[in-house]
Amino acid sequence: MNGKRWNVEKENVLCLVFGVFLDAFAVALVTKSDFGISAVSSVAYVLSQAFPDFAFGVWSYLFQFILFIIMCILVKKCSIPYLCSFFVGVIFGYTLDFCRFLIRPLPDSPGFRIGYFIFGTLILMIGVALLMISRLPIMTQDLFTREISECYHIPFKKVKTTFDVSCVTLSIVIAVTMTGGVIGIGAGTVINALIIGKGVDKVKGILLSKKKYKIFFS
Repeated sequence: MNGKRWNVEKENVLCLVFGVFLDAFAVALVTKSDFGISAVSSVAYVLSQAFPDFAFGVWSYLFQFILFIIMCILVKKCSIPYLCSFFVGVIFGYTLDFCRFLIRPLPDSPGFRIGYFIFGTLILMIGVALLMISRLPIMTQDLFTREISECYHIPFKKVKTTFDVSCVTLSIVIAVTMTGGVIGIGAGTVINALIIGKGVDKVKGILLSKKKYKIFFS
């Protein structure tokens, strides 16, 4: 947050709540498509497959805890909002498991799977954009990119794309090392890694161009 005001207006809270849910629902849909898990969730998914004693959602917030430590080191500070972001990540983890349970009965035919991937990717862009503009503590996986971008004055889309590609690379290394093959990583994962950052940046621009949003998120 780098010295910026921690907003608690109704609009900011709504952005946080909807952002968390849309993020979780989008990841669940992309996972259901079986074209490859979203880039940012690929590490947790691969770990959940390699070590199934913990559910996908649990591995999600365990991974975010590691990101939390790395982020604090890189930005050279640890604040209360940062700590809150970890607990938001825990909520995201349980929401993710709930959303996966919710969409489990949906059909698995190829046509539907394509729809899940496209729809999930678009929802993910919107969800992450809402979290970015909320100016509230958000999941560490998203806070990480926002804070690095602001701390080092690097365009968000570049930080996001680099982060996503790094997650995919780490996932492949873990999968090959622990299972002897590549699991959960597919063409969809690579596509997500390359376009999500740009997509989120575009959605943020659209939202922040609206006068009513500028009041709360500038």
